[in-house]
Amino acid sequence: MLDKKYQVFISSTFIDLKNERDNIIKAILEMYHIPIGMEMFSAEDEDQWEIIRRTIDISDYYILLLGLRYGSETSEGISFTQKEYEYALERKVPILAFLLDEKAPLSQDKRDNDLNKINQFRNTVLRNSKMSDFWTNCDELTKKVSIALMKQIMQKPGIGWIRGDQGISPELSEELTLLSKENRSLREKVIDLESKISPKKPILEVTINHQSELILNFTKQNIKQIDLPKKLDINTIEKHLKPFIEQKDIDEYNSNLPTQEEIDQYNIEKVTWHHINNSSQNLLFEICNSGTVKANEVFVTIKFPKEVQIVEIDEISEFKLPKYPLPSNPIAKAQQEYEKQQNKGLILGSFLSNSNILTAQLTPSYNSLARIHRLNQNYWTKLDDNTVTLKLNSLLHTRCKVFDDEYKIVPLKSGEFEVQISFICEEYEKEIVTFLPLKIIEEKL
Repeated sequence: MLDKKYQVFISSTFIDLKNERDNIIKAILEMYHIPIGMEMFSAEDEDQWEIIRRTIDISDYYILLLGLRYGSETSEGISFTQKEYEYALERKVPILAFLLDEKAPLSQDKRDNDLNKINQFRNTVLRNSKMSDFWTNCDELTKKVSIALMKQIMQKPGIGWIRGDQGISPELSEELTLLSKENRSLREKVIDLESKISPKKPILEVTINHQSELILNFTKQNIKQIDLPKKLDINTIEKHLKPFIEQKDIDEYNSNLPTQEEIDQYNIEKVTWHHINNSSQNLLFEICNSGTVKANEVFVTIKFPKEVQIVEIDEISEFKLPKYPLPSNPIAKAQQEYEKQQNKGLILGSFLSNSNILTAQLTPSYNSLARIHRLNQNYWTKLDDNTVTLKLNSLLHTRCKVFDDEYKIVPLKSGEFEVQISFICEEYEKEIVTFLPLKIIEEKL
């Protein structure tokens, strides 16, 4: 029997469980197996999560230690420990989970003030992990880990590692060589036969702006946002302004205040308007058929992510700055009347700047339903909910068709995203879906 060594990945928060990790690493080494955890990784230029992911992939068992600290969080809003656990669960690596008993004595620096997240994680582990246990101190934990790991190895042996000289016998090596030659010969015959009987088909591809990866520049605008003001109360108005303001003015102002949703929508539309006028770029779509036959009744659907907005070029002029949603402030008017009476001739700009009435809504005045652009009887385009559909009656093999001067793309947020492209034609048995990378680079003003 081959002497196998099993790799065991140890996952936990680090500082509060350092002593427990050290003892478990020592116990695994005494069992002549291979413990591995974050403290064993050297600093590299490679993305840290990529290293962790590959390490879990080649591990035979996964040990999870949970205390009462949730740990530092990833950009996804979950802790690194939970992300490792969910990946091991997804990859079906056998998981041995050990949770600290909540009644166990523990210093304050080893527990979170808010236990909500760690308790949710602990409950998730208890639901998903059949092999879980509780511990109260380091010695008890080490013993339980050793026993549970030994049982798991006996009941469900992993792939493991063996010495190179034990991996394959000379006889087996010779047999594998012969089988490999036979397999290669058979594959060549299969390829030759398939080339003779496989039907000819069109091969459709799309590029956007002649790029295999669409790259856009995004200029972030420093646009002042407005907040929802509080309602006015006549009792809080300064004494010298009260002769110039009535309760009905206050009531009218309060009743005309917008909702928070209307304020948020105004801010979004204002930012979008600025992006349309400063960061938009023309779109050019090119459909090519690199296959061996003509494609008939071609539909290409190009779905853009929400981080960009697609608009029609001939409708750009109809996009207006959104209407300022706040009503005129009666206190500003009262202040103005008061100062007129004092013959100062000044207007309190700080109030009036918040009561200017701007122009119409961002939404264009035309009907928002998707409209088909019939370029001619053989092809047309349509924009509907950030998705562009291109239709061709046919496309000969080795030929391309360009669609341009119809749409603009407006970047709204920097980052890396994907554009989903779907193809269907009479010659395809099912829809073919591909993805084109979209990179939006932020430029500083």
